[in-house]
Amino acid sequence: MVAKLSTIRRKIRNGEKLGFSERARAVNKRLLPSKVKKKKNVKK
Repeated sequence: MVAKLSTIRRKIRNGEKLGFSERARAVNKRLLPSKVKKKKNVKK
């Protein structure tokens, strides 16, 4: 079952813990920042 965006927004607002799929959907909809570290361009 896919969580509704309203439920995800409420959980974020209230500081509740998100499940794996809820977190993935929130990152996809840009409600939360991604934790993926971006590689910096390194000049040699």
